[in-house]
Amino acid sequence: MDAGWSGVEGDGISPYLRGLGVACLLTYALCRIWFGGVGKAMEVGFLAMTLLLMLTSHRRMALDTYFKFVLLAVLVQLIPWCLGMLAPTVISSPNPHLDRLTKIFFFFATAILLAGRLRNVFWLWGIAALGLLFAVLGSSVDWMVWQQGMSGLRVDFGIRNAQHVAMYFGTLMLGCLCFSQRWLAVGPRRLWWRLPLWLGALAVAALGIMVTQTRTIFLAIFLALLLALMFWIWLKRPRCWLLGLLLAAAALLCVTLGERGIAHVEQRYEQEAPVIQQLLRGDWDDIPYTSVGVRANTWKVAAEKIMERPWFGWGSQARSRVIAHSDALPDWVKQQFGHLHNYFLEVQLSYGLAGTLLLVALAGVIGRDCWLTWRAGLMPTDVLVFGFCFFVFWVIVNNFESYMSFGTGTFVFNIIVGGLVTLCWRRRYPRGLADADR
Repeated sequence: MDAGWSGVEGDGISPYLRGLGVACLLTYALCRIWFGGVGKAMEVGFLAMTLLLMLTSHRRMALDTYFKFVLLAVLVQLIPWCLGMLAPTVISSPNPHLDRLTKIFFFFATAILLAGRLRNVFWLWGIAALGLLFAVLGSSVDWMVWQQGMSGLRVDFGIRNAQHVAMYFGTLMLGCLCFSQRWLAVGPRRLWWRLPLWLGALAVAALGIMVTQTRTIFLAIFLALLLALMFWIWLKRPRCWLLGLLLAAAALLCVTLGERGIAHVEQRYEQEAPVIQQLLRGDWDDIPYTSVGVRANTWKVAAEKIMERPWFGWGSQARSRVIAHSDALPDWVKQQFGHLHNYFLEVQLSYGLAGTLLLVALAGVIGRDCWLTWRAGLMPTDVLVFGFCFFVFWVIVNNFESYMSFGTGTFVFNIIVGGLVTLCWRRRYPRGLADADR
């Protein structure tokens, strides 16, 4: 197998075991969006291979900070389940469903298989982007969907719903922009094919955001890129001409998105403006059941339950059962909506302050590790900026849609965070990921 995917020399890792895990991981990245069934099977494969690696050659990783987070996640999920068994309610679940929080830590397995190498990280991210492009451009039906989207219809390409595919397009755009210099900084012999490929991927991302018409994605992209640009300027102190070029490129991107895309957002905002203004005034009584209104009404019901059990929550099924057993919500809402469209509120409802603090601590540890790794010269600046950009984007979008509760969201999170964490391990484990005694 390619030495670039192996552990350190002499670490005793079976090349066949690692090779199978890497093959499953790359196939997972390619097929999770394109062929969901194959992607899910490959997810099981690379997780199983990683577990075997930990049992044989990576025993030290059981003491790693991130693996301790996995154990904490299991504990946080067990506590409300035990409380529910002691005092059953209609919201309690007979099954703890330990995968609810644990699945966001699949990035730990991804990081191990990437072996701390930057090239491997870009291969994984690139293959995942290729899988998205295949999923939205791979058939004549997809081209018909694009035509419908350009005519003004809101489309989803058959990927769960428009919000989820919009999230994919948003992530692709962030990657295209953050790594543009790295991708295009080559000689003329390679630029002739790299430039059209980059422009094509960026165009697909921009047009995809337009036709999926998701307001939160527009907002998240704008704020993430703005803050990332400020962060990059603070890190690099670029020359005036380069800064001017970047600002011109940003203006061109806004034009590329076009008045049409902005018009879609404005139209949808105007439809929701009375409800939004009512909520901003603090009037949460008699909220109309518009798109925003449904969210607000379900959040109101959830907030009442959160106040009853603020510390450890109601358990894994709370997000759907709170809606299903509410006396305040109409029947059609109970039938159509099984979650709260806010991942962080769902975590607070299900696992209380313990679950919320777990997420905050995880974000803090990842951010600190990325920063220290960059300071040590072991993480490139563009990767650090991309990580920061993705964090801002991810926090915003998960406040209005529960991406992390679905396979679509955990796929993106684990692919990207796994790449960041494996680079952070270059500082923590300078000799590689093998056991210290080898």
